[in-house]
Amino acid sequence: MKQKMRGLAMVEFAITSSVLMTLLFACFEFGRAMHTYSALNEGTRRAARLAAVCPVNDPKIAAAVNFLGVPGFNNANVSVTYLDVNGASLGVAPPLNNIRYVRVSVVNFNLSFFIPFASQVAGSPPFTVTLPAESLGLSDTGVITAC
Repeated sequence: MKQKMRGLAMVEFAITSSVLMTLLFACFEFGRAMHTYSALNEGTRRAARLAAVCPVNDPKIAAAVNFLGVPGFNNANVSVTYLDVNGASLGVAPPLNNIRYVRVSVVNFNLSFFIPFASQVAGSPPFTVTLPAESLGLSDTGVITAC
């Protein structure tokens, strides 16, 4: 009987360990995803604050979203919109006196998971922050200042 059972423990270990390792990687990936989404949420808030006080379409606004260096994220994933008093978009180069709100959003970002046997890609939830426009880079003397 012992001859027939030889190697059974190795087969059981291989099956059990593959399932446990997959679950362990899934836990790590879930934590990484939550960290990434939290960083993007905070970055969107920071970028909206910059958009409210920096000159219109300043490149530092989009760069502020990825302050923690999320892999795969670039400035093309950031949308900055300037809004009028009714919340309607004002276009690419709006006149400063019409801007009442700024909206910063994360768009088209996909997070890749590295789980063995189940590689997946998940789209990010919508991160959008809208704030009232403040100085928009104008000083008290009416001169546009850099951020």
